[in-house]
Parts: sequence; C-alpha cells; structure tokens
Amino acid sequence: MGSTADPARGGVHRSDEAGVVTLRLQRGERNALDSALADELAEALDACASDPGVRAVVLTGSGPVFSVGADLSAGPSAIHDLLIGEGAYERAGYREPAGRVTLRMAALGVPVIAAINGDAIGGGATIPLAADVRFFAAHARVGFPFTRLGVCPEGASTFFLPRLVGPSRAADWLLSGRLVDADEALAAGLVSRVVPPDEVLTVAQDYARELAARTSPTAVAATRRLLAAAPADPVTASDAESRAIAQLAAGPDCREGVAAFLERRPPRFADPVTDRGIGRRPPS
Repeated sequence: MGSTADPARGGVHRSDEAGVVTLRLQRGERNALDSALADELAEALDACASDPGVRAVVLTGSGPVFSVGADLSAGPSAIHDLLIGEGAYERAGYREPAGRVTLRMAALGVPVIAAINGDAIGGGATIPLAADVRFFAAHARVGFPFTRLGVCPEGASTFFLPRLVGPSRAADWLLSGRLVDADEALAAGLVSRVVPPDEVLTVAQDYARELAARTSPTAVAATRRLLAAAPADPVTASDAESRAIAQLAAGPDCREGVAAFLERRPPRFADPVTDRGIGRRPPS
C-alpha cells in the first residue's frame, strides 16, 4: 500500500507486513521536509492509529539521507516564506510542520521505531525524537542547526531531547547546532544501536516484528502513556503504575500472556478495540 500527495515530487510510502507498517520518506535525494510532506506523514500516522491490525510502525528515509529538514535553496527568506505560506502569522494556535508530526507520534497507541538510514538534520532530526526506539546507520549524523539559521528548535524537541540525552547535552546540541556523529549519539543515549547502513531498516523491522508478535498491544499502549507522563517523583509514578497494572491484570491479555509463558508458546493477543490513539489526536 502506498501513498503520495504528489507522485512527481514523492511523499510518504507505506508498506505492511505482519502487523508492522513501514513509512518511508521519499522526496528526492534529500527528503526535504515541507508542509506537504509533514502533513502526509501525519495523515499516515493517523491511518495507523485507526487500524487495529497495526502493532508497530517503522519510520525511515529513502536514498542516502533520512531527511535534511527544510529546503533552504530558495534563498535567505526560505523559512519565512514557508511560514507565510502556512498562514503562521494569521492563524491562531499555529503549529509548525515537524510539531504536527511529533505530536501525532506521541499520541499514537503503538510503538514507533525510527530507522535513521542517513543524515537527520533540522526537522529531520526532531521528528525521530518522538519515536520510542531509534536505530542509527553508522555513517549517519544528526544536527539541530536552528540557532545557526537564526531560528529556534521545533518539533517539540525542547521537550523530547532533554528527556533522551539529559538537559546539559541537549543544551549543547541545540545551542551550538553542531553535527553529532553516530558514536556520540550512541554514547548520549539518543539511539539504541548503531548498525551498518544497509542493515538499519532490517534491524528496525525485525525489532518491530518481535514487538508485534510477542507483546500485548493494550499493555504496550498503557506503557507508552506511563512513559510519556512520567513525573519527576517516584510516588506519583508508582500511583499511576498501580492503577494501570490493576486494570491490565483484569483483562484477557494478562491471562493469555501468562498462559503462553507457562505453555512455552507464542502469545495470541487479541486486537484492541479501543485506545489506539484515536480521539487523542493533537491539534494541528
């Protein structure tokens, strides 16, 4: 199954296999992020949220890079012109393109695995921050060059990045705008694994298939919510976990999971009927 807003320019291609949806950015060799591509990706995530057969989503790029972010080739006014075209100065509650994607990802009821196949810059770097797990090609670099362009970070990166790498490292990367290589990204905890470039998508898809086959989708959705709402103090976290585990333990997936463990067989979890991110879509 594929989807492109403009076949001549490319867009987001979707493929499905065994409960895993792979969304691939296809916009030339640089996968430049503009309003159309961001909105198409957001719509693809919405479609995954409404499909009970989807257990995990893999997000990757095509060609030599993941995404270089906004196309600046139009000249010094490129970013300003993009915002004018979106009505940023006229619409109340305006949300920039990368933020429209990352908030969809955060509200999704299934895990998102980012296979960062090449350089991820600007919006191309902020979008994978909202994924649950990130696999990184060994030659890839990540960069947040916003201050070097006279703007500020976007994509809710000032929320996501400090949670992943700590406030000091996030400040370094966001303030300096410097490029970060794979070794530094791994050491900082931004990515889970660095793999050869020709293996990054396969590794991410295998990981997603394992999630789809071995985990309860209802329990995964609950765990994602607990992680996203994790407070600063352990008492509040324990309170939330206690409420969630009591609810989950009374459901059929817990009985099936324990039975499968005892019988040494793969679990047969039912598709969830509710709570797949539907109705929790953030405002655009």
